[in-house]
Amino acid sequence: MAKKEIYRSRRDEKRTKTLTGLILLALGASSFLLSFFSVARTETVIDISFVLEPGRKYGPYENGTYHHTRVISKSTLTGEVAVEGAGVYFTANGYNTEHLRNVFINQNYSFVINPADDLYTFTFDNTVGNTQSSITFTLQERWINILLLIPCLIGLLILVPAGLVLIIVGLHKQSSKVRRPGSNINLNFLRVFVF
Repeated sequence: MAKKEIYRSRRDEKRTKTLTGLILLALGASSFLLSFFSVARTETVIDISFVLEPGRKYGPYENGTYHHTRVISKSTLTGEVAVEGAGVYFTANGYNTEHLRNVFINQNYSFVINPADDLYTFTFDNTVGNTQSSITFTLQERWINILLLIPCLIGLLILVPAGLVLIIVGLHKQSSKVRRPGSNINLNFLRVFVF
């Protein structure tokens, strides 16, 4: 009877380790996947429409003509300018905007600032034209939330390996037969490592 109780106790211990390993593996994999897919976000930060009279400028620092990027993240700015009527000159000031100085736009214009960092201002200039212009300006920021990478890495580097080790330890069967030395894989180091 005592041998049966010991056998049941060991079998229950192996099942518990296997179940715990499966739970840790599932938690690690799900936290990795959920965090990984929600790390990158796109947000519309400016969406304005206005009429620019001849001989006038709009911006910088007027409503909808400036934006400060996220602080603890890597950002990319994507903008679209649509002009109806007379063409206007468009200028963006900030980091990595050398290609956006006095760009003449008479219909649609799209631009990308990658990487984007810190403060950006935008100016629309209709001082050369003699007809009013209707302008629509949209700016989107795509950014990576670095803080969400922490659970992603915890799940990948800690929970998944611990779960796999517990599953291997729980499924490892030791027979009562006498084995030749060296033919048995000894998993005691894994037990010490995990517990």
